[in-house]
Amino acid sequence: ETGSEPTRGEARAVVRGAAREAGGKVRIWMDGAFDMMHYGHVNAFRLGRSLGDELVVGVNSSESIAACKGEPVMSDDERCAVVRACKFVDEVVRDVPYVMDEAYVLDLIRTRRIDYVVHGDDACSVGGADVYASAKRLGRFRTIPRTEGIS
Repeated sequence: ETGSEPTRGEARAVVRGAAREAGGKVRIWMDGAFDMMHYGHVNAFRLGRSLGDELVVGVNSSESIAACKGEPVMSDDERCAVVRACKFVDEVVRDVPYVMDEAYVLDLIRTRRIDYVVHGDDACSVGGADVYASAKRLGRFRTIPRTEGIS
């Protein structure tokens, strides 16, 4: 790690420039439980989408949420429906794992043409392990600021 994260504008320019040179659209991946979806989630989607051309959102399975955070209030279908209804979201993928290992991230890159995995600038860990460590190791991770006072 260099200790110096690029600004959102710098990251956006680098990401879009690389994808456009390759002749494609920049596809951003965000994932989460999205249980009791609120303005903070929508704002995160807005910010994530601003880093690319298309936003693909993975919705964690109820089983993975229960194992890592506790039982969700909403069903898988309900959580996917509210995410799908957000105007910043281009595609929804259901039943994604809460912790993505390197094989899963590589599969996202290959099969869903994901350029970057994006998450809030807060730490996200399960059992002391960074949930996004694989995406970071692969140089495919970017952060967005959390929505103050809501998340």
